[in-house]
Amino acid sequence: VGILDVTTYGKDERLIGNIHTNSHLFGDIIGYENHSGQTFLGDKAAPLATVILGAGNNTQDNHEGAMYRHVIGSYLHGSLLPKNPAIADYLIHHAVKKKHGEEIEKKLDDTLAEKARSVAIKRPR
Repeated sequence: VGILDVTTYGKDERLIGNIHTNSHLFGDIIGYENHSGQTFLGDKAAPLATVILGAGNNTQDNHEGAMYRHVIGSYLHGSLLPKNPAIADYLIHHAVKKKHGEEIEKKLDDTLAEKARSVAIKRPR
């Protein structure tokens, strides 16, 4: 749709399995990937995260996802937002700020999500 400066090529190889990445904005990001697309970022897109375990956008550059302003694209599912509350909080924060022009002052309690994430990160590829 042209929102993100990315190019994707369909390939025969499927990239499947648990994935663990790290982002300077969100810390560890975990999920599951199952895709045969290989995506490469253009100059106007920044990677969402760096791959620690798994494939990510493609088999070449060790990046997962893409960001431009407050838009996030990712191959991760299983499910991205419940497993990564920092991303959900970020999206909610920016949606509220855009709609109402004000910040969310209360820090959301992600304690239970963090416990679940500590188990999920230990899962094998």
